[in-house]
Amino acid sequence: MKISFLDDEPEIFPNQYGGKARTILNLAQSFAKLPKVEKVSILSRTIGYSENEFEWNGVHFKKLSDYGIIRQIVDESDSTDVLNVHTCSFTFPYLENRKAILVNHLHDIIFATVDAGSHLDKAIGGKWDAIITPSDFAATTLKNATWWNNIYEKTHVLPRGIDKNKFFPAEKKRALEKIVSLGHPQITKKSPILFFPHRLDSGKGEYLLNQIEKILIKKYPNLLILTTASHKSSSKYIYNIGWIESDNLNAFYSVSDVIIATSLLPESFSQVCLEAIACNIPVVSFKFGNLFDLSNKVPAIKSCEPDADNIARTIEEILSQSDATANNLTISREIINSDYSLDIIAKQYLELYEAIIQQKKSDKGYRFVSNVDRQKKRYFSSPFLAIYGRKIYLSENKELQKFTLSEIEVDIIKTCKTVKIIEEIVNSMNTSDSIIQKTIKKLVKNKLIIEG
Repeated sequence: MKISFLDDEPEIFPNQYGGKARTILNLAQSFAKLPKVEKVSILSRTIGYSENEFEWNGVHFKKLSDYGIIRQIVDESDSTDVLNVHTCSFTFPYLENRKAILVNHLHDIIFATVDAGSHLDKAIGGKWDAIITPSDFAATTLKNATWWNNIYEKTHVLPRGIDKNKFFPAEKKRALEKIVSLGHPQITKKSPILFFPHRLDSGKGEYLLNQIEKILIKKYPNLLILTTASHKSSSKYIYNIGWIESDNLNAFYSVSDVIIATSLLPESFSQVCLEAIACNIPVVSFKFGNLFDLSNKVPAIKSCEPDADNIARTIEEILSQSDATANNLTISREIINSDYSLDIIAKQYLELYEAIIQQKKSDKGYRFVSNVDRQKKRYFSSPFLAIYGRKIYLSENKELQKFTLSEIEVDIIKTCKTVKIIEEIVNSMNTSDSIIQKTIKKLVKNKLIIEG
């Protein structure tokens, strides 16, 4: 089998910019080791190498350029068996009568804006043989957003794999030595060290760092917060180290005491959390997106309400309860080894590809069907919610709103986790129709429920 990847990350080789780039390269290298795979290729505009085509670690790289991109994509679709599409910045061309199955990878579930691309609208608009999402949350969001068709029938959930050769427990002394060799001697005498491995102004809760610092230095005067921002910090407790190469991330995870993964976005997976735990470092997070499910599944991911006081309190608990933290990390690393093994997930991908190819050959592949009653309104809970009992947080357009809801309001939001018509909501609840309809109207007005 020949497998290809189409990418539009800011950089994929020799360095990988972000989790998506690491996912692509990790999978490509894993596929290259499998006996059934004849060739693996990555096509990208951001390959930093002098040659236009070359081999590296069993993977064939091809540079894309200018208006020749379309021709290169067409040629690749006729020469490979599987074309994995990971693009969010441009729409994939409509291709008929091609050899390859076209597999879309849904990395985020936010619609595109003038400032940022998106995978969600590309997934909805393409002629795909399959769509792969990294979590049930992402798959459910796609299904809710496309209630008018049967796109969910070709949607599959496969998590991202964690590369155990890059993310593993490292001795703190060795990690410090490596970081010093990279030009960061400032951190050698600091404790505790908190690591915020995100770009600033990216919706990851970066505005809370200064508030967290002011709370924690009262108890931890030798505190240091590391971030991957590139500008110099005005605080002596916050050190911006700039962008980190993927091969060096392990050292920065391992030297830290707690990872701050406080995204306010509806994360479709949250790879940072699992990479950190693979390095035996606990995580504090919110419950937006897939982090709701991850924090329930993985005990070393401690979730809290999205404000500085709760983050600081959770960090203090992690640091002070060392035995409980160590036990949670042991359990969590076992979960990662069993559920997020890169080798196992690569084989699951291959099995899925084979099934899709067989379906296509037998002409039993996906067929677009739209036999739903479009006159009836549909309702589903906003993917931008974090639920803490009756307290609900809505994070949208870089604004965070807090609601304290009644039990019936919370029940309706939970009922609408998957898209529902009004009759289905009424039948699932022991409340009068008029109260339910009035409550839904209020929830829609507050953007907690989406009306479609």
